[in-house]
Formats: sequence, structure tokens, C-alpha cells
Amino acid sequence: MKFLLSTSLALLLASTLLTRAADMDQRIHDATGILEKRQGSDDPIPAEILQNAKGVAICTILKGGIGLGGQGGEGIILIRHLGGAAPVWRAPSAFNISGVSLGAQLGFSSISYIIVLNTERAIGQFVGEGKMKWDATATGTAGADTGVESQSTRDLERRDVLVYRESGGIFGGATFGGSSIEVKDEINQLFYGPQIHVRDILEGKVPLPQSA
Repeated sequence: MKFLLSTSLALLLASTLLTRAADMDQRIHDATGILEKRQGSDDPIPAEILQNAKGVAICTILKGGIGLGGQGGEGIILIRHLGGAAPVWRAPSAFNISGVSLGAQLGFSSISYIIVLNTERAIGQFVGEGKMKWDATATGTAGADTGVESQSTRDLERRDVLVYRESGGIFGGATFGGSSIEVKDEINQLFYGPQIHVRDILEGKVPLPQSA
């Protein structure tokens, strides 16, 4: 009975999250607030980290359950085109995160993340067709609240991803507990047009919306 209850709660959680933000403007607004809050804090993401990033994903994940935990979230990813005279940020693409995790869990929590993507491999996990298993790692640690302040920014830039939480600094071994990431084509198409796919967004065929 406990297992069935836990599973039901996990599925209910995931289905609620996957339908919460129906339009891109709301996702952009939420992501902007998350980034502004982080950059206005006492521990902002260093400018050189963002200047050298290949992309940035910003999302909010809700976790919860009793024993068997469920998690789901939503966000946007922006790719930085490095060709030409100056780097250019492409228009945002929508994605969702879902998954089930095992462990002693009770209750619910909501955490926002800023994920700095430093490799094409990392970007591929957010823009592939179908559901992509999250398996990138952030093995470096830095930030005033981690006690590892000596590691250089250049070292951190070599990692696949750098993950910043809503509170606290970068943390190492970053995973989302068996989560999968899925491009939300229907949200992209409602916003940009019915024939637009994620590859069109990444290739710069879609103009950057005013809200972004």
C-alpha cells in the first residue's frame, strides 16, 4: 500500500509539473527571475564563466514523495553561437525534466537551478529528440559556501556542466537522480510557429523574442 501510494504521488507530481507552464513567456519570465536573483546575491556566477559558456539551462524542479520519490520540472535552454564577430545568444527552447528516485524521502521541495553548459555533449542532453537521460556531471566545486575557493575559474570551465542552486554555490557530482530531459516541441511551436523545431531555434532561424 505504501508503495502504491508513493508511486501515485510521484506520478501526480510529474503530471502536475508537466502541465503547469503552458507558454514560453512564463518560462522566460521565471528564468529571468532566477538568474537575476542569483546575480544579485552575495555569490553570483562569475562573469567569465558565463562569457565562455556554450549554453545555459535554467529550470525549477519539484521533488517529493514517501520512500519512492518523484521529481519533475520545467525550464528553458539558450545556446550561445560563438561564430562571427561576436558571440550571440540564440532564442530559448523549452524543456521538461521528469523522473523517479529511490531513498528515504518525505514531503516536497522546490529548487531552482542554473546549469552552465560547457560542452556540446552537455547541450545535446537538452536538445535531443525524445527523452534524454541526464548523465552529465559537475565534478568541480567552488563558491564561498563550499570551502573550496582555490580552484580556478579556468579549471571549472573544462567541466561538462556547472550547476548553481537557488541557494548555495556550485556542487559536485551533480545529477538529478535518474531524471530524463525532454524538448517540449509543442510549447516551442505555440510560441514560434507550427513548423518550428528545436534545430531551427539552435541554428538561429528564429529571432530572439523581446521577452528574452
